[in-house]
Amino acid sequence: MIRRILARRAYNAGKWGKARSIANKLIQIPSEQSFARSMIIRAYYNEGQFGKVVELNNQWGNEFDYLVHRIKNPGIQNTEKLTRIKKIQLEQPEPKFKQEFNETCMVENFHQEGQRVWMRHRQGWVFWDMPKGYLLENTHSNLLILTAEILLYPWVKSTKSQFEETRAKGNEVALSFSAGVDSTAASLLMPEDTILGYHRRSFKTILDHRNANRLIKHLNKLERKIIDIPSNHELIRTFFEKQIGFSSDFAPATSLILLADFLDIGGIGFGTPIDNTYLWKGRKFRDFSQTKYFKYWSERFSEAGIDLIFPLAAVSEGGALEIIKQSQIAKYVNSCLRGDGVNGCGLCWKCFHKNGPLGRNYTLNSSEIQTFLNKEKIPTTTHALWAIQHMKIEECVPMLNDLLNEDFSWWTNYYTPGFSIIQDTYRLYIIEMVKKYLSPMPEPYQLEQVNHYGE
Repeated sequence: MIRRILARRAYNAGKWGKARSIANKLIQIPSEQSFARSMIIRAYYNEGQFGKVVELNNQWGNEFDYLVHRIKNPGIQNTEKLTRIKKIQLEQPEPKFKQEFNETCMVENFHQEGQRVWMRHRQGWVFWDMPKGYLLENTHSNLLILTAEILLYPWVKSTKSQFEETRAKGNEVALSFSAGVDSTAASLLMPEDTILGYHRRSFKTILDHRNANRLIKHLNKLERKIIDIPSNHELIRTFFEKQIGFSSDFAPATSLILLADFLDIGGIGFGTPIDNTYLWKGRKFRDFSQTKYFKYWSERFSEAGIDLIFPLAAVSEGGALEIIKQSQIAKYVNSCLRGDGVNGCGLCWKCFHKNGPLGRNYTLNSSEIQTFLNKEKIPTTTHALWAIQHMKIEECVPMLNDLLNEDFSWWTNYYTPGFSIIQDTYRLYIIEMVKKYLSPMPEPYQLEQVNHYGE
């Protein structure tokens, strides 16, 4: 214990050689090996001895891939951003109970203090502030393992561990709810008693919750079930030289996963449209039902007693906009993350391709919008091209003439084969709801011919 303290003191003081020397005396002790390896390799990294970092990472089973990734991809270059993110990291609370990250047993990395649930990761802790009455001890271990994998797997391969006995499926259904266009459209297609789980970033950044708050307030008046959970798990990425954000697609739902026993949840929906299911990166068709991604995560969620539901699997972003436009809550929905609680900022990419087609103001010449439109491969290409045609601004984007030589009016119709990946329990209800708002895509499906860049 004394050597561990001395090693940390030397490391924090920037005395890399001394920290490494002390850690080398601990590395043969099994209980100290993980700590010692981390101290040694990070000291070499800080000294700029990158060859040694690569060598040790190979020797130690690629445990420190994230450091090698930093070497190959320097990451965020803006010093101000780095400083701001580091400040946010340092401002985060820590639990009273301290523990080292357990590499092999993910369940051991969770504990509860009051209504706050903590999860240990290699670089620190993240938390969720749970509703009154929630008890971690009554939460099935599979839910904890799934949460750890969703948040840490990109960097900690051992999180992909075996589940224990299968968790019994609950009776309630939930939706990972961002309060944006897509997830709100999904909420309109799912049963009215669906639990809407909103992830609230617990620390201050440029992201503004006011537009979401306005919609949530209105939905509360409509007596929709909403669970609003503050958490700081979006900071995990920042320890790997990435911007603040979600570790993976399912990260926003980790609060719902942890609450699955408490709320008797047996299915969680995601507002993932065609742009991210049957289209790869929004620009090339694929049979989503046959992808490794869909098969793996559907089975993984199922083993944790949760149906993985894609209510928008047959609906595009354009279709989601059409659903919102026809709904009674259209004026309360705004996907802009920098808005003032009523309007969007008008300058961001979301304001262009989400708010623009709804007839809302945006500034076409804004730096961000022009940056996206001039990319070699435009994000969510099909939707962006439809939006340009829908708003009749083709003459403003001459650089996209080659991509705009076909009619994308079919984009707001539903893709009938997409319903096949929705579980029997929910499929008929969702199909009927979709048909209330949209018409089917005509056959042969133009969607299946999409490949904008010849990939």
